[in-house]
Amino acid sequence: MQNIPPLPQDSSFDTLLDHYKKASLRTSGLWLLIANLCFVLFLFGRHQFRVLLDPHADVAITGPVLDKLALVFLVFFIILLPVLRFIQSRTPAMALAFLVGLYWAVVFHFMLISDAQQQLVFPLFCMLIFTALIALYPTMPILYSFTSPLWFSLFFHLILLKPDIPILEIAAMVVASVLFETARIMLSRWFVLSVRRECDNQLLVSKLDNLAHYDPLTGVANRRQLDNQLEQLIAQTERSGGTFSLIMIDVDFFKKYNDHYGHQAGDTCLVAIADCFKQVVRQPADLVARYGGEEFVILLHSAAAKDAEVVAERIRQSVGQAAIPHALSQVAKTVTVSQGIMQWAPGMTALELLKRADGALYDAKHAGRNGYCVGSPEQTV
Repeated sequence: MQNIPPLPQDSSFDTLLDHYKKASLRTSGLWLLIANLCFVLFLFGRHQFRVLLDPHADVAITGPVLDKLALVFLVFFIILLPVLRFIQSRTPAMALAFLVGLYWAVVFHFMLISDAQQQLVFPLFCMLIFTALIALYPTMPILYSFTSPLWFSLFFHLILLKPDIPILEIAAMVVASVLFETARIMLSRWFVLSVRRECDNQLLVSKLDNLAHYDPLTGVANRRQLDNQLEQLIAQTERSGGTFSLIMIDVDFFKKYNDHYGHQAGDTCLVAIADCFKQVVRQPADLVARYGGEEFVILLHSAAAKDAEVVAERIRQSVGQAAIPHALSQVAKTVTVSQGIMQWAPGMTALELLKRADGALYDAKHAGRNGYCVGSPEQTV
């Protein structure tokens, strides 16, 4: 049996519960079918063994019928086995469970009309319903589709076909039914509880992952994520022979902004600036990261310096359109940014690339801010 693929980490509880119900059905359904086949083979072997010991045993009527029913189930099992893994929705699974339960109801009928077979019916009934409970308790409709024909068959024979009402047999059936139902309820509750804990664990893992890789204020990648992505991108680009570019960005006169408007307003400003960056990147693979304080870095996959210049100009315009007031700016009446662009060259390390981009950013600031400069691979770091 093939397991269904793992869920993404942000799955809701209902989605996760449905996922594990399907996983439980797919992994335990085959086990239950094999268990039923073992019960069928046991009845077949028991009959053959009785005939060998006593050829005149009371099996003349029911024995051949049970043998034929065993053959029917074996053929059914062989046909069903290759297609069992394709049964994923509840309706076909319920129909299959009902057919197997109906098969056992017919078997019970022929066993109950034979004095030699009657004593085996109740133990077999208990084994069948409790093995079904083990396999199908997370999916109550499928479980009852299997067990309902069994219950009906026994109660029908005990109440309608017996000349006297068998009090002890009915009491045993009631006890077995109560045990079955209470066990199902407890197992179902534990199943739901375990799935809920798994959902909580996934949520916790997701939060921890966000804390480890994303800036909690702006929601963009943090320094650790940037370092990891940059190293991977360098290794990938060296293998493929392509190139990429990096833009280092600094918010102009941000210390004065904080001093004038307060740190809470400064945080709001950084969030708005980060949103501008996220809106102008070219593709999902491009990474926006907070480098530290008011500095940001954007990794542009498969981008030459001229492509990065286009992005830098879009950033300048987007920040300008945001129109965040900055009374103490010496460049404009609103918040602006300066940018340093650097294209990666073969043999350049991550540290060298960042230093060269920082040098280009320094040049952009000295050129009057609110603009960008492109670094050169030949410049010293």
